[in-house]
Amino acid sequence: MAKKKPFNKCLLYIFIGLMILTGSINTIFNKILQKMRGKEILFEQHHWIITFGMFIGEMVSVFFYAYIVIKKKKNANEQKKKEEETKKNEEELVSKPEPLEEEDDEEKESKLPPVPTNLIFAITASCDLMATTINTFGLTYLTTSMFQMMRGLELFFVCLWSRVFLKNPIYRHAFLGVGSLIFGLSIVGLNAILYDDKKVAKNPTVGIILLCTSQFFSSTEYVIQEKFIKYYDVHPFQLVGFEGTWGAIMYAILLTIFQFVSCDDWNDSLRNGICFVDDEDNSYIEDTKFAFEQMMDNIGLLIVYLCYIISIALYNVVGIMLTKLVSSTARAVVDTVRTVFIWLFFLCFEPVDGTKETFHILQLVGFGFVVFGTLVYNEILVLKFCNLDYYTRDNIALRAQKDEKDKQEEDRLYNSIDSRNTEGADQNKPETNKIDNKEG
Repeated sequence: MAKKKPFNKCLLYIFIGLMILTGSINTIFNKILQKMRGKEILFEQHHWIITFGMFIGEMVSVFFYAYIVIKKKKNANEQKKKEEETKKNEEELVSKPEPLEEEDDEEKESKLPPVPTNLIFAITASCDLMATTINTFGLTYLTTSMFQMMRGLELFFVCLWSRVFLKNPIYRHAFLGVGSLIFGLSIVGLNAILYDDKKVAKNPTVGIILLCTSQFFSSTEYVIQEKFIKYYDVHPFQLVGFEGTWGAIMYAILLTIFQFVSCDDWNDSLRNGICFVDDEDNSYIEDTKFAFEQMMDNIGLLIVYLCYIISIALYNVVGIMLTKLVSSTARAVVDTVRTVFIWLFFLCFEPVDGTKETFHILQLVGFGFVVFGTLVYNEILVLKFCNLDYYTRDNIALRAQKDEKDKQEEDRLYNSIDSRNTEGADQNKPETNKIDNKEG
């Protein structure tokens, strides 16, 4: 019978911490990047170039994946040579069945079918392209903390898609966690509308609408990624790397087209919201050439852009590992926790003009519900009333162990009774023969 490894909580906490750290750094660099200037023009107008950087960051993972594949093949060849030498030198030794019985989860994973083609990751790349582009636009209309908290709405869609398409159960403590998180986000959204600070947040209402739209695509991406991980032998670097590759190819085509699409005849609202306007008042959907000129003009801008790319690569790999360890829903929940750290950072520091945030009590209340919901959902905080702890991972495992012990005890008792009956029958048989002999 296959051995199943116990759930590693320590590993889970490590990945949660890494995801919060890399995610916070990623959003902070994104906001700083938007508020920096090159050639006296804000870089925030380059929505498409910023998103392109995200796909470049993901694409870096392809090189790590290639290294792992090469190393794996090399190790496999060495192992094959050793096995051949062993067979030649010790022909009398035959492979024993015990290792097959000791099969663990890692060996099971290797038996999953390989991905039919890496082109399949273009599906998640398309979802990522839509979600990240809309998110980048949304960030220009909101403060960074508002933006990050409102992104937590994707949890609702992730739970919905996970239940409908993956048939994953949603237990009562998960409902409480999700409900608390969504309630907290509603308070944050209300705070954004009531305390509309034009200096930091251009138009919170538009920003919230954009983010709600983007969450549909990002949640779909998470669930499809989980589907790939559960049904195929997919390495995290492979998924992130090829997703970034296809996304970068799509964006390279789009940026080439956008370079020649003029916005001069568009109305001012649409022109300022979507297009890039240069120092000579010429406007295009995107001006890639001018974006690189800005980076060369301000080396600090180039450094932040490169840091943003690196943070994206790390964040996505950690996110995939967390999905593999737990689920896409857990990943979406953890993603909301970084909000607290981003909020605190921009409350305390102002790296560039226009990033400093002000404190509002409603925002703090919303944060409280968001954090509470996150802790409950991830079972870091276990509530023992109303049977909210009944379906936690630990209690499910304990019940499974108890059922296994009861089954073993039942089998032992049955075998014991069966053994006594057999012995009794064997003992009675010769006595009967003795009686028959006497009578004879």
